[in-house]
Amino acid sequence: MMPTARLVRPLLVLALAACTATPGGSPSPSPAPSPAPTPSTADFTIDVRPSEEPAAIRMAIPGSRYCFLVLVDDPSGSTIPVAIEASTTKATVIDISPAELAPGVVGEVCVTADPTSAETTGAVTITASRGAVAKTAERSLPVFPMNDERATDAQPYFERWVAWLAAEHPELGITADLDWEPVFVSTLLIVSHYSYWSTDWEMTVAWHVMVAPYDWTEVHLRRRGVDMAPSMAFRFESVSGETDPIDVEPPAEVVR
Repeated sequence: MMPTARLVRPLLVLALAACTATPGGSPSPSPAPSPAPTPSTADFTIDVRPSEEPAAIRMAIPGSRYCFLVLVDDPSGSTIPVAIEASTTKATVIDISPAELAPGVVGEVCVTADPTSAETTGAVTITASRGAVAKTAERSLPVFPMNDERATDAQPYFERWVAWLAAEHPELGITADLDWEPVFVSTLLIVSHYSYWSTDWEMTVAWHVMVAPYDWTEVHLRRRGVDMAPSMAFRFESVSGETDPIDVEPPAEVVR
């Protein structure tokens, strides 16, 4: 009987241990909660058009709307907007749209030059900020003392191009029924420019002040909120000659 008694005590100890043990072993401590994500203040860059040089071909006239285009790039991929502000000398800020600019969206900072009786130069400083990061871009604002004397001359070219675009490119949604705002651009001679703004488009017409067959006209189209420069352009080689429009390379910069 003695060998059997010696086996009973170890078996009882093992049974008691099995009853009190937690299934699967000791419980693991609960994982610490992940910290809540914080808004990205990662570095970003801003691109402002038109470029500073050549300044002579982007001259403003007093009282006319003059718009700079602003694009934010965030290498981190963040879509958190940046705040856009502007300050001026010899000009007034009239619109910043949108004031909270998301990366990848083309914004507009519009100013008007102050009245002047002599050629002068103002300045515009555009500031983009998000969290502790701020970036600025500065542009001079050359101003020539003249009135808007081109609206009447530009109207026939505008009407011709709108009619052609409505008929041949209806997918663009450009028609005479849109609410178009005429805006003076470019004090250059020989090749005159004038722009028209709708909700979706900045359309600039250009015409060569010459006799046939050199009396060409072009239209440059920039989709607002999307393009930093015109993305489409077309040309009549001769207005009086009634030539068919052709596709041409759009300008690399907006005309101002």
